Amino acid sequence: MTDRQFDYIIVGAGSSGCVLADRLSVDGKSNVLLIEAGGRNETELVNMPRAFMKMFGNPTHFWHFPIKEQVGRPIGEVWPYGRGLGGSSSTNGTWYMRGEPADYDGWAAAGNPEWRWAEIERCFAAMECYRVPGADPSRGRKGPLQVTQLPYRSPAIAASVEAGVEMGLPRLSDINTPGTTGIGYTQATVTRRGRRASSYQAFLKPAMKRANLTVMTDTLVERIVIVDGSATGVVIRSAAGVQTIAAKREVILSSGALQSPKLLQISGIGPADVLAAAGVPVRHVLPAVGRNLADHAMLSISYRLHSDRGVNHQFSGWRMAAHVAQYYLTRTGLMAYTSPEVTALLSLHSHADWPDVQFGVGPFSLRSSAEMKADPGRGALEDKPGITVNAIALRPKSRGSVAIRSADIADGIEVDANWWGDPADKAFMVEMVRLVRRYMRQPALARFVGEEVVPGPNVESDAEIGEVLEWLVSPGVHATGTCRMGQPVDSVVDSRLRVHGVRGLRVIDCSVMPLPPAGNTNGPAMVIGWRGAELILEDRDRGRCAG
Repeated sequence: MTDRQFDYIIVGAGSSGCVLADRLSVDGKSNVLLIEAGGRNETELVNMPRAFMKMFGNPTHFWHFPIKEQVGRPIGEVWPYGRGLGGSSSTNGTWYMRGEPADYDGWAAAGNPEWRWAEIERCFAAMECYRVPGADPSRGRKGPLQVTQLPYRSPAIAASVEAGVEMGLPRLSDINTPGTTGIGYTQATVTRRGRRASSYQAFLKPAMKRANLTVMTDTLVERIVIVDGSATGVVIRSAAGVQTIAAKREVILSSGALQSPKLLQISGIGPADVLAAAGVPVRHVLPAVGRNLADHAMLSISYRLHSDRGVNHQFSGWRMAAHVAQYYLTRTGLMAYTSPEVTALLSLHSHADWPDVQFGVGPFSLRSSAEMKADPGRGALEDKPGITVNAIALRPKSRGSVAIRSADIADGIEVDANWWGDPADKAFMVEMVRLVRRYMRQPALARFVGEEVVPGPNVESDAEIGEVLEWLVSPGVHATGTCRMGQPVDSVVDSRLRVHGVRGLRVIDCSVMPLPPAGNTNGPAMVIGWRGAELILEDRDRGRCAG
């Protein structure tokens, strides 16, 4: 370990942390240390977009957090999150959404003025490089993060877009057009050369050439050092042993919605009852740490596909080998992208400028869990052609929690997803199933869509659908809210992301979101890193620190 001093210590090199490390070091005025518990993620499993299905669940690339058992849910269910440089941006399905202006303006209206859409739109424009015809004028063209539109086209996919139009949705040439429902082709964090555009590749890797940025991998932060109400550094564990590293200005947690509250609690900051039960000395009572866990619950409904072969047959035998060869030769083809090919934003209970449902439509279908368990070597896709709608509830009312079980950072945490904590969520998802079925019955899809495979046409009444939802719903892996911003009485950080009551300490990742955004969270996580760095540098240049 070097004897250099660090102005800022960032804990976690995920979607937000990599952006932070880049932006805090770019002007050369601050020495920055970025600490990551995982590895470098420099493998083809990471860089080839479609290969994420192959690495999914691999502990080298994923953390696995057991979910507290809930009635009707599978036993042993886990919540997977990306591990290593780039975090979940190195392991996800690359689906890119910004969220809606009403999301961020809602945060601002709740007492967080720094997060109004006008500021966030500016940050997205600076961050993005999106050069697709028909792009909304708000999109950035020169930023470090390449975003592309999925290239796959087929008769069934074209009909999927037309079916949305038949339902009354606007046809969007840019699915990230602000403030509207609509349907269009999916956008992804994939470069124009067919490589995954993770937060690591887009932001951190170029920044690592700077002398004022140090990156440590395979290093676990055991706790934050708190002295007289100030965060003064961190205790780390690596192959070199246990060490303490000092931060002259700030410690910044960017470990995600499950790990950032864990580290706060381990360090003695959190609900008094949780700390007492885990045997952790109290440094500062902050009841909201680990509370308010929200996620975008998701369900998938599959149908037989006719008059279009789809892609199920493409990922086995000689075809799979041919696609891999095509990818390495040309950086094109089915291995150069993933995600559902069509995205729709719909409104069940909201206004047309603030959708509450997201669809992802793709010409594939998965085998059942039982089939995959009985014959794991055959792959996840069905043998027959299929088409699937992934439906996401964007504004859940239920809230869960994250709590440590002991004072040992290596011990697991208790994650209570609390899927049905508010009965309104299940009722909403029953409506969502019916919405999917109405969409799939549109005239444009009549010659392509056959019988419903999952959950099946015999599941029709509200009670029957509700029973199926107990096992059909899965984590969207879009956790937010566990260190949410707001007032001290019911939040963890203020609008500048400073931890209430502790000087020199911030949290900057998805955990600070007061409410989940309308869409996938990877893009918003990166923009939180970008905006958070602006706030830190503003405070630095005004002679202020966190707290």
